[in-house]
Amino acid sequence: MAFTLDELQSMITVDMGDYKLARGSQKLITRDLGSCVAIAMHDPQTGVGGLLHIMLPRYTDVDMNSTQNLAKYADTGIDTLVKNLVLKGAKRERLVAKLAGGAHMVRSESESSDISSRNAEAVRRKLAGMHIPVIAAELGGYHPRTVTFEPGSGTFRILTAGKTDKVL
Repeated sequence: MAFTLDELQSMITVDMGDYKLARGSQKLITRDLGSCVAIAMHDPQTGVGGLLHIMLPRYTDVDMNSTQNLAKYADTGIDTLVKNLVLKGAKRERLVAKLAGGAHMVRSESESSDISSRNAEAVRRKLAGMHIPVIAAELGGYHPRTVTFEPGSGTFRILTAGKTDKVL
């Protein structure tokens, strides 16, 4: 199902290495998820949620006070998203997550160690360590994806060229 122009214009765009927050029926969108992973997280009771588009597994800079974009990394990006969701009224213990992306954009013998697999594993490990359940995921494969997320309902829509849209 295609979006109308009005729908697309009303969505909040999340760029690579960034995150955005929304509430209720306001939709978030991120495009061109190749090896990157999108993390949609929300509190089902308050309808507060966010969408994070990470590019790399972990932050490696020694100086955590640097001006580096922390949303670009799975570890620091998820920390940042959770902190800001709580500031907007979400309850930490009610947060749930949905994931998409981590596509193998280059087929190789060592796909289990490529950046897409490392991104997906880092996201899953970080969320497990924070006791935030992943209630749905579509990771891997060989095709880029676009996702939309509506925090109020928790609707996570995955669009992949040449395939039927999925709603998780």
